[in-house]
Amino acid sequence: MKSALFAFAAALISTFAAIAEDKPADPKPETIRTGHFEKNNSGLKGERSFLILRDYDAFEKVFGTVPPLGKQKNNPVTKADFEKGVVVAVITRGPAVTTYGDVSGTSADGQFTLKYKSVTGPAGTATFASPLLVVVPKAGLKGAIFADDGAEVGQAK
Repeated sequence: MKSALFAFAAALISTFAAIAEDKPADPKPETIRTGHFEKNNSGLKGERSFLILRDYDAFEKVFGTVPPLGKQKNNPVTKADFEKGVVVAVITRGPAVTTYGDVSGTSADGQFTLKYKSVTGPAGTATFASPLLVVVPKAGLKGAIFADDGAEVGQAK
């Protein structure tokens, strides 16, 4: 019985391995990063900020890292991300937390277009700064366009 179960498990593993080998690599050039907050002394103001951060020092002037809470796992920006990439970021500020979904990106003619849908929660008495951070390849990048729910809302050079 044990040998039959072992043989079945081995066959199942090899089948999944074969499927994984046939699967094409993820074509998305961007990587969403989590676990950061905007520092109080970033110097940025207004309802939204649109940024391209080209090195780790510039990134650290704007963002800090939050320790994971409970079972939450963060995927923070690292120094290694800046070896071949840059961070494209949007920060939404206001009396509620903003979450981002349907995040995708496209590159053409040196412009990276970051597409997303933002959802703002119920307003409270505190002020929140909600960032969306995406690492994209820096080769040939001249600027970024930000599109929230299909409408262009900002640009960064």
